[in-house]
Amino acid sequence: MQKKEVCWNITTKCNQNCKYCHRFLGINDLCYEENERILDNLIKDGITDITWTGGEALLYPNLIGLLKKAKENGINNKLITNGLLLAKNDEIKEICNYLDALTLSIDSTDNEINAELGRGINHYQNIKTVLEYVKNTGLKLNINTVVSKKNIDQLEELGNFLNNYKINSWRVFQFMPLRETAERNRNQFEISDAEFESKKGIFQKFENIGRVDYRQEKDMEDKYVLLVANGDIVKTENGKDVKKGNALYQNLMDFME
Repeated sequence: MQKKEVCWNITTKCNQNCKYCHRFLGINDLCYEENERILDNLIKDGITDITWTGGEALLYPNLIGLLKKAKENGINNKLITNGLLLAKNDEIKEICNYLDALTLSIDSTDNEINAELGRGINHYQNIKTVLEYVKNTGLKLNINTVVSKKNIDQLEELGNFLNNYKINSWRVFQFMPLRETAERNRNQFEISDAEFESKKGIFQKFENIGRVDYRQEKDMEDKYVLLVANGDIVKTENGKDVKKGNALYQNLMDFME
């Protein structure tokens, strides 16, 4: 069966302040009942995979209720998180029961670089805490890394750290000045295509990392239909976000092709 995937930015709220982030800002979240209605429509439409993200998706109240319902209806749940809440709150770890894959975001093992990026000085330790927990759950574990001016010379150290764990996929993104904060701060982070290409060999060195995927802005445009926190259906075209409709009132499948 062909996969039908949706990337659902369930909230714009976040508990980190990443200066290179291209999340949507200034958008109000829908209430639980509205998002449950959207999920019901996705189930009817035969969606097979949902990537839950934000902001920080774990900040959305009762996210676990949506995850549970999706799982009970045969949907593969994939969560992208910065790991902060998972590291600090044992109760939240229950969400792992309703996930098929967990993606953690980390760009450096250097505390000062993480602080400069806006992730916080303890980010590396928080990710390590979550990795130690997840390795005993059977979840597929993925890593997202953004390569920018700030961390381009510390990538091998990050790979050596991650190689201590069984990583299903390492997704390596070239910094993208796509929207909002990332667009404003592009001069601090932007690297050339040639610089990005020159570092690709580093990521192939680690035997415990199953697959490395490289992502640039054009790949994001081709890959994703985004479902935004207010229900808007958005496609990125030529570097700009284009609203196609709203999932509260329109069928997402009309835009999946």
